[in-house]
Amino acid sequence: MSRTLLQSPFFRFLTPAHKRPVEEHLLKDAASQKLIHEAESLIERMIEKADGQNKQRVIKRKHKEFVIKIKLTHKQITLKMNDTKYTNSAIHKRITITCYRKYMKAKNGVGVIREASIHYLKNGRAHVRQVAESTLFNGLFYRIHRLDEAYTNGTSSALTLAEVNSLKAPALNKQQDIGLIRQEAIRYLDTVKKFSVDPLIENRLTRIIKQVEKLQEDFDLLDYEEKHTVRRMLKEDIPNLLNTFLSLSMKNQLDHKEDVFVSLSQMELTLITFYEQLEEKRREHMNHLLRLQKLRYEQDRKS
Repeated sequence: MSRTLLQSPFFRFLTPAHKRPVEEHLLKDAASQKLIHEAESLIERMIEKADGQNKQRVIKRKHKEFVIKIKLTHKQITLKMNDTKYTNSAIHKRITITCYRKYMKAKNGVGVIREASIHYLKNGRAHVRQVAESTLFNGLFYRIHRLDEAYTNGTSSALTLAEVNSLKAPALNKQQDIGLIRQEAIRYLDTVKKFSVDPLIENRLTRIIKQVEKLQEDFDLLDYEEKHTVRRMLKEDIPNLLNTFLSLSMKNQLDHKEDVFVSLSQMELTLITFYEQLEEKRREHMNHLLRLQKLRYEQDRKS
């Protein structure tokens, strides 16, 4: 369901209050932004310290103005953020986000959201809203997904493509090699789409994958350095760039969106150049075959 429909007056009229999206302006004060940022930082530290063992963890951070608690079990991940009575926020709130571990219940490679609610006081009245559709929480949902992966695979994110190497059998030829990497890149793109990536960036990623597909059939004709560049681009450069970009706050994402777009465009241009070089090599090979056949059969006629 589109965000536009969710925010329409007609939808809000028909939807129970506890299922309506929170009004984002209520959470744009400095205290609320600090709370969200601190929760993101706490999850990041858990990801960095993860050793790949699927164990249960409970982390709690207390601050004068807020309390953050993260509980990771074999079934789900729960994040709770509460204001204390000393908060400087305009509204006093309690936020709960619970996501299933993706091996328990997933949709498109991401753990299903079980709860994403905010309870707050405004004008002396208690309100309940949902935060799943709020852009302010994109970074948190993204990090929860990475945390799930970190405690499952021993990697900071399943969005990286490093696991491809372990999937490759010794008998795989070069075309199969790049084919596997391209398929993994497609799964990466499908996962990234769940985190509200800018349409221009998403389109550029799609174009990059299409360019790789053009290279796949004659991939072995590329030079060693060119093949290395393509593999590194898909396995490291793109995941690292996008993972870091998605981990930024919405403000910083806006500040860096153009730079990310330019970087991806440069990657696409590199792939286009490689394809043009392949075309030239095919043309040269065709001319070589024609010359060879001409020499052979002219000699046969003379003999």
